[in-house]
Amino acid sequence: MRSLLALLLVLPLPALAQDADPSNQLLEGYVACAMGEGLPDKTVTALGLYGWTHEEDTVNQVVNFRPGVGTDTQGYMSPEPGYCHVESNVLGTARALEVLGYISTGGPSIVSTETSDDGCITVILSNDVAAVITSAGAVPVCTSDKTSAIRFYFGEDE
Repeated sequence: MRSLLALLLVLPLPALAQDADPSNQLLEGYVACAMGEGLPDKTVTALGLYGWTHEEDTVNQVVNFRPGVGTDTQGYMSPEPGYCHVESNVLGTARALEVLGYISTGGPSIVSTETSDDGCITVILSNDVAAVITSAGAVPVCTSDKTSAIRFYFGEDE
């Protein structure tokens, strides 16, 4: 984990900070969520390296975050360790699963993948984080060609 943060500190930040590619933004969000241990400060700090902004929503009890450019990717997380959620309004669930596979190059690896009876995919990472893949939106479905969301669960909320 420390090696990932060290690597992030040495990479050319201007190139990372304003990446408008939705796939790369998802990867940034996934790595920050997966490695952030459900802690907003740790997650927000990692996202800040990529130029993401954040704000606390005390009404809804979440921390919202967005990339520095574009509006197709966003995320939010619980203020206490529990979950971290990253979604795309333009990339479907198949692409989200593919991008999730890339986190193993600098973070936890995928230990197992399970598909529920209703078709939803859950990925277990080597750091004991569960990642559930669905569509984005208020009423998510298991698969979508147009949107995606991955919610990372930590500890007892899995």
